[in-house]
Amino acid sequence: MVKMVSLSNKAYSELKDIKNIDESFSDVILRLLKNTKDIKQFAGTLKDYKSELDLMEERITEDRKNNNGRYQ
Repeated sequence: MVKMVSLSNKAYSELKDIKNIDESFSDVILRLLKNTKDIKQFAGTLKDYKSELDLMEERITEDRKNNNGRYQ
């Protein structure tokens, strides 16, 4: 089944730029989607590093206070 979609000129141009000569636009989109990662796969990966993450958060908060939210 074929579906029509609308793309902005910029999106079309960028897809066209990465499209191989033997690919359709559908092939390009499927190739790009295949290479994306589902963010849910990372859920819980840092649970064993809670103390390190808490320390990083404290340091970031302190740096922000010391620099009035600006980094030099």
